[in-house]
Amino acid sequence: MSLPNTHSPVTPSARAPLGIGTRIGYGIGDFGFVAAWQGAALFLLYFYTDVLLLSPWVAGTIYLTGMIWDAVSDPLVASHADRFAARRGRYGPLLRRAAIPLGLSYALLFAVPAGGEVWTIGAALAGHLIFRTAYTYASMPYNTLPVRLTTDGDARSSLSALRVIGAALGGLTVAIATPLLVQATAHAGERTGYGLASFVIGAVIIAILLGSSLATREPDRPRPVAPKANIRQDILELWSATRRNGPLQRLLVLMMLATIGFALFIQSQLYFLNHVLEAPEIAAAILAGPALAMIIAAPLWMMLSARTSKRSTMISGLLVATVGYVMMGLAPLGGVSVALVAICLIGAGSAAIPVMFWSMMPDVIDHGELSTGIRVEARTFGLTTFVQKCSAGLAALLTGGLLTLSGYAAEEAPGGYALDSITAMVSWIPAAFMLAMVMVTRRYPVSRDQHRTNINRLASRSDAD
Repeated sequence: MSLPNTHSPVTPSARAPLGIGTRIGYGIGDFGFVAAWQGAALFLLYFYTDVLLLSPWVAGTIYLTGMIWDAVSDPLVASHADRFAARRGRYGPLLRRAAIPLGLSYALLFAVPAGGEVWTIGAALAGHLIFRTAYTYASMPYNTLPVRLTTDGDARSSLSALRVIGAALGGLTVAIATPLLVQATAHAGERTGYGLASFVIGAVIIAILLGSSLATREPDRPRPVAPKANIRQDILELWSATRRNGPLQRLLVLMMLATIGFALFIQSQLYFLNHVLEAPEIAAAILAGPALAMIIAAPLWMMLSARTSKRSTMISGLLVATVGYVMMGLAPLGGVSVALVAICLIGAGSAAIPVMFWSMMPDVIDHGELSTGIRVEARTFGLTTFVQKCSAGLAALLTGGLLTLSGYAAEEAPGGYALDSITAMVSWIPAAFMLAMVMVTRRYPVSRDQHRTNINRLASRSDAD
């Protein structure tokens, strides 16, 4: 039984084929987001500990504070996005408004304040919170767009695949450009290099997101979202919809496991290269390897999904990534060549995760509407990004904590226990997370046929209303 004003019809425009410009415009948008997200994931913890000379615990605590801030801001931003779409009928204008603040806040992340340690910590924390807020405001409407653009499950997979390619290009750009710019300004010190790199990348982020928002056109007859009387009711409705939507709960667990596992790997790479492999000269190749592999693998996972299912494709990717992480654990014995092969496998396997995840998410929103009579769009994606960012914050805290417990210090050569801990963070621990994700994915219930049935039933319900 549907609830009044809480579900939305499946409009003809939502069923219409997507134009190539819309698909590419949407996919390239994640270039900007991943350039920002991956740049922070790859370099910020290292910047805190080895450039600003903050202790690993302080650096991890800054991430934890950002996670707490997300707990406050994410529901508010998601509710605002739903209300905005109800008034304006579109999410795109929100993305355009947030593009410039996000680019500027990325540059602010790597600014070096003048002053003592307390001032440095305060400035780093403030920059971190501003960045997270800007990222939330920009990513919330972007993540929600596929729900409005189409109801076809395979079309959603193509959007996700193009998004992953855009994301990989963004990750590749930031992974290559940042070390090159830091090396090019080595005479002026790493502080100057990271400042220049963040400014250049921030400008690129602004241009990409503005272009994506202009190229991605939502249907003329968007699905209306009825706002509630207040924020509290919005959040209670989200809680009710999530509690009664088993497939959504499963995806949230997958997001948590994937983010923690990959973040531990990403945040430990520089330490692994510098101290375990002792090969900092291959940093650009190692950091860029996963992105290159993702660009090649994303379309292949999309095609496999069309021939099989989203569930089996996700599991296949997870197993490939697991093999890559195990090989990374063996790289200290096998050398740089083993690490390079491992990086490619990790990137190729990991590409299946976002391709399938972001394709599954609109499907479970449809499933939830059919099951509960409640349609929650931006708030569901807001909950997803909240889980993602909390998990990333937890991963940073774990990285900082493990480095501290292992005896790592930026100005000293790490001992054997520290080297073993760093190796575990780039290999054995992420591999365990991948296997846990396989177990969760095995019971994902929304097949292609089930989703098509859901869409038809929603359309029939809309006609009956």
